[in-house]
Amino acid sequence: MLKKGSSLLVALILALTVLVVPAQAGGALNPNTGGVPGSWSPGSNPAVIDPGKPALLFVHGLNGSAGSWYDNNDMYQLALNNGYQTAFINLHDITGTSQSMWDNGQLLAAKIKEISEYFGKKLVIVAHSKGGVDTQTALVHYNAYPYVSNVITLGSPHHGSQLADLAYSSWASWLSSLLGAQNPGTYSMQTSYMAYYRSITNNHANVSKNKFYTFAGKDWNSGSTAHFFGGLYLSSYGANDGVVTVNNAHLPTGTMVKIGNWNHSSVKNGSNLFNLIKPYLMLQTAKAAGSLVEIASAKEKKKEHSQQEEQESQAFIRGGQLSGQAEEAFTVENDVASIVIDWISDKPLDSLELIGPDGSIQKTQVSPIADEGVFSGAWHHTATIAKPKAGEWKAAAASAQSSGYLLTVTYNTKGKNKVKLHKEQGNKKLKVKTDGLKADKTKVSYSIDFISKDAGKTHGKQGTKRIKQQEQQLSAADELTISTSEGSGVYNVTAEIEGETTEGYKYTRTIVKSVFVDEQGNTYTP
Repeated sequence: MLKKGSSLLVALILALTVLVVPAQAGGALNPNTGGVPGSWSPGSNPAVIDPGKPALLFVHGLNGSAGSWYDNNDMYQLALNNGYQTAFINLHDITGTSQSMWDNGQLLAAKIKEISEYFGKKLVIVAHSKGGVDTQTALVHYNAYPYVSNVITLGSPHHGSQLADLAYSSWASWLSSLLGAQNPGTYSMQTSYMAYYRSITNNHANVSKNKFYTFAGKDWNSGSTAHFFGGLYLSSYGANDGVVTVNNAHLPTGTMVKIGNWNHSSVKNGSNLFNLIKPYLMLQTAKAAGSLVEIASAKEKKKEHSQQEEQESQAFIRGGQLSGQAEEAFTVENDVASIVIDWISDKPLDSLELIGPDGSIQKTQVSPIADEGVFSGAWHHTATIAKPKAGEWKAAAASAQSSGYLLTVTYNTKGKNKVKLHKEQGNKKLKVKTDGLKADKTKVSYSIDFISKDAGKTHGKQGTKRIKQQEQQLSAADELTISTSEGSGVYNVTAEIEGETTEGYKYTRTIVKSVFVDEQGNTYTP
């Protein structure tokens, strides 16, 4: 009888081993975080819990969710394999509408305290994209710093993203409104608003209470095709990951550890980053981490910072509403090595034709690709033309479904014929600088959209108010004075440059510039 009982006991132990070991030491069980803002869940415990190791809290980015760390991502599994306790949280983005760093930060601050008390130890936060800004807001402005040691940010827009500026521009308004891309989260990522944010954060009393280590990607042209398009647009601003430029991923009060060959999605993948962030997970080793992991060299950082001090345009932008068919014209000057035409719409197109200066028609293969960034929910339709003929081109799109669209034409000119939008006199004036164009033939038309500061608040109305009903046309030598009479908010400036090259060919470009005005009337722009 005893022998039989012993056999049953052994069998029960073996059965329990089969059930438990894979969850702890082999395959991590995905947490059930729930689907409401602030819902969080601990991950599986490692086989042996080391009290000397911090618990890791993973914070997602814009339009993301807790699942971004374990759905098609081995970051969670690698953290578990290395003996770390983990936690995953959903911010307001889980509802489908991203909120500002203020709302996400306040929510995150309360949960940081709760999660730290649950584990009985300080946390190390690993944050992707906007989650890095949300985290800094929670620690600095909502006083969650005592519960956290280090913070690691991956592709975070610490100075915003020019794609957010584009989403609020005149040409993108139809598409953005249909996609819901004009939301408090995107509003707060505009580069001018982030310039304001940095002004009230960098010198805050709490800003040095936690160590920040940052990583940035510069390889938008590989991996996920969806980041190719954002990267192409951002290439005028310097190296980028398809959503955030390397320059804008720098945190003035943090340490840039590495600028690597990642795009905005792969920069958060465990197989790419875990071994690199591992030295910064432990407080005591992070102090000497420079000997363990290559810190981004001063030379590399200087190169990235100086790469784009002024805003240079190599794009032409148009947008509007498509009802059955829509056509847009654009020009190509002489000596253009290639152009990339990207027709973005909220619904896939049936066809896209490109009509050359000689009337020849080039049909493009319509293979819609979903956007994974600021214009999430949109579809990209692209074509690349090498050595395009100089003259006027047309892009003709057709769809059985009505939609909003945004056309961007990106030019590869190998450094010739540049226009830049330069800020003057305390950010209140803008001036175009030309290189390789006839100054007396260059004209600039400006239009300004005002987006109230209330649009950046929780559930704020997203309508924009056009404050320049008539376009203001100036010569290249003139300065645009930005009126701030509408009060606090973002003044989104669209500049249309039209000129001639020295050889007499027509030249057109579009520049989008963001200017934020605070309640005291101070202006901020990158």
